[in-house]
Amino acid sequence: MTVATVILAILAFGFLIIAHELGHFFAARASGVRVNEFWVGMGPAIVHRRIGETEFKLCLLPFGGACVMEGEDEETDDPRCFTKASAGRRILILVAGALMNFAAGFLIVLILSIPAKQAVVPVLTSLEPGFLSEGEQGLMAGDRILRIDGYRVYQTSDVTLTLSLSQDDVYDVEVLRNGQKIERTGVRIPLQHFAGDEDGVMRYGLNFTIKDLTIPERLQQAVYTSYNYVRVVWVSLRELVSGHVSVKEMSGPVGVTGVLAESARSSLAAFFMMVAFISINLSVMNLLPIPALDGGRLLFVLIELIIRRPVNRQYEAYVHAAGMALLMMLMVYITWQDILRLVTG
Repeated sequence: MTVATVILAILAFGFLIIAHELGHFFAARASGVRVNEFWVGMGPAIVHRRIGETEFKLCLLPFGGACVMEGEDEETDDPRCFTKASAGRRILILVAGALMNFAAGFLIVLILSIPAKQAVVPVLTSLEPGFLSEGEQGLMAGDRILRIDGYRVYQTSDVTLTLSLSQDDVYDVEVLRNGQKIERTGVRIPLQHFAGDEDGVMRYGLNFTIKDLTIPERLQQAVYTSYNYVRVVWVSLRELVSGHVSVKEMSGPVGVTGVLAESARSSLAAFFMMVAFISINLSVMNLLPIPALDGGRLLFVLIELIIRRPVNRQYEAYVHAAGMALLMMLMVYITWQDILRLVTG
């Protein structure tokens, strides 16, 4: 990492935070809710200015941010407070940040996809000599892979993702062969060494088709890539909950900044694609029903709609405060792991 790539990574991280908080800000203003503060970063303010009824702040630490609305966490008689807005408007305000992050990520993917005249598609051109499941009952050249273990395959990256989830290298695969959908069970596709590869190189042995893309197909690739990013987040969460992935492998702001800086060293295209992935990742994570996150607050609004009365604000505040404390503890732990990884390389 260089100083320039680290600065670029921090700016990108700041952009994602600003996009998220602006989503809340514009939705709140459009809903008639008073926004008291809008700040980017954490810690003491180094620049601040009041514009209208909102105090805008740029804080010292380049991580985090907030759109502080009247009555969001305390009781107030202000008719323009958050809790006095209709349930529909509160839902819009809460999801607006995630929608902005998703829109920003998709826009970046779209901009990078439009110039791409070709793409690798999940149609097999050939299988490496020594591939274990070649033939009528396995895979053949010309097969278009449709599903692996129930996962729909849109891009070749979907193939890699789904194959990496198996514990035994045996899969149920659905392919399109000669115009017909065919299901093949017990297909063995292990990572293995093939003749001609360098020592230590392990591959699945699947060779895919490179296809010229029309403009509509490039738009389609952008949609598929964005959807794939969402699916990667859900799969990662499932692996974390199931214990297949350790909390130690999670990354916080320090680790994310490091990943962005490393991708910037590779190429600007790789850097911006990583920014898009993180932006879409944030959009999904923020809507999880975890106290203190947007999804946790959204859950209370949905409960209110079901029981037809607001949940006691004091109890809700206690839940969010406890959630924030736990999240901060987790963030400290993850940040410490990030620092250890940086130190040890």
